[in-house]
Amino acid sequence: MGRRDARSLDHATLEELRRLGVRRVCEGESQVAVAHSSGVHRRTVGKWMRAYRDRGARALVARTAPGRPPTLTPRQQQRLRRLLITHEPRQLNFPFALWTLPLVAELVEREFAVVLHKTTIARLLHRLGLTPQQPQRRAVGRDEAACRRWAQTDFPALVRAGRRRQATLLFADEAGVHEDGPLARTWGARGQRPVVRVSGTRARVNVISAISPRGRLWFRCFTGTLTAARFIEFLTALLHDVRGPVDLVLDKHPAHVAAATRRFLQQHRTRLRVHFLPSYAPDLNPDEHVWSYLKALFRKEPLVPGERLRGAVDEAMEHIRADRSLVRRFFGHPAVAYVKEALHW
Repeated sequence: MGRRDARSLDHATLEELRRLGVRRVCEGESQVAVAHSSGVHRRTVGKWMRAYRDRGARALVARTAPGRPPTLTPRQQQRLRRLLITHEPRQLNFPFALWTLPLVAELVEREFAVVLHKTTIARLLHRLGLTPQQPQRRAVGRDEAACRRWAQTDFPALVRAGRRRQATLLFADEAGVHEDGPLARTWGARGQRPVVRVSGTRARVNVISAISPRGRLWFRCFTGTLTAARFIEFLTALLHDVRGPVDLVLDKHPAHVAAATRRFLQQHRTRLRVHFLPSYAPDLNPDEHVWSYLKALFRKEPLVPGERLRGAVDEAMEHIRADRSLVRRFFGHPAVAYVKEALHW
């Protein structure tokens, strides 16, 4: 058997080797014998013994090598972190909207006159607690002050007024499911992109739904655009199924604010009250997460040849409606936490 080189061992093993070597010398063995059997130079064992006599057993504990000092000071690192979190590249006069490693390297060079490789940038960002993430889309016209006012003032007032009227609180929204929508990821051999056989058509089915914090769901599938007539049909069916007054929260889709819709709401004002979300704030609607769940189903299980999209969408929505605990979980998303806070749940 060849002689072992102790330099190939990990830190924990080397620490144990030092402890055993010192113990053997203390028990009477020679340093040369301990060095020969441990695979280290005799001078190494001598260093162990001197360290042990000077500082005791703590001198044998493994320590991480300090390595090269960081190029950026701690203060510069924190400034870099603040810039990346509080700004998008375009706000700092870069031509792109997303932070990439080369772009962060440009920022570091511009702000601190330091050139770093993108691998070093990646390690630095991880140490600063930053990870690559898919950003949320947010419209330029969104009024953040109006969103805060809705969550902190308007909606709690709506809930209090609804309780006095013993009204049912509902959130409504609509979305479309495309037959040629994107697929989810799957595992496959490196360099060989997997193939999933699908129908190949480009059909689309639209769905309108309403959900309650209690876990109830109403929906209707349709083709074509959502018109005021279709929306009124949905409201009529909703009033038929729900007993008592209804507070309906939704966005300002053209069908929701059309003249025909306003006349219908005026006729049924004693039972139905509509409340509009702030503009460009779909994430404040819990019903939005119904569509995320629905579309995820079709990304994982695309239609097979011969299967009809409308029937598959209808079946999927029936599955969601039958699971009240699932519908209640849509209200657990952080973006709609204000609903549970106002309801004191």
